[in-house]
Amino acid sequence: MRRASALNNSVANTLRRTHGWLELGCPAEAIEELEHLPDSLHSTREVLKLKCSILSVASNWRELRVLSATSAMYFPHEAAFAEDWAWSEHKEGRTADAYSILTQAAEKYQKTWRTAYFLACFAYALKRVREATEWLGMAFLLHSAPAQLKQRAMREEDFRS
Repeated sequence: MRRASALNNSVANTLRRTHGWLELGCPAEAIEELEHLPDSLHSTREVLKLKCSILSVASNWRELRVLSATSAMYFPHEAAFAEDWAWSEHKEGRTADAYSILTQAAEKYQKTWRTAYFLACFAYALKRVREATEWLGMAFLLHSAPAQLKQRAMREEDFRS
């Protein structure tokens, strides 16, 4: 019992440190921190989501595409994997594929603000301005802090002509 508790504390501390490195914008340190986890945890949904976040912060679009696409197959109802997969496709210049991936995946789960926001970015890049406006409106409705999302959208290079 004591050993299990110590292991749980160790795992929780490792995950906290990993999130801390990620928040500081240090993806190399975050991925190194994950190496301290037991092998059995590396394929869990939460650790895979964390790895995807690290790859996104590192702008490692190719590896993000591979990991998130594979994870989306194993966890088809987890929005984050499809969103990351689509975003990596978009960042690699395959916006039409990204749009297709995310619209198909979104049929399987409840849309999140992030899904709607990414679809707005993709639609705008594909010159579907009316559709982009609708998706962005949905993202604002779904986001818990629309003013923050507005600031993000104003900085978003994908919305610049």
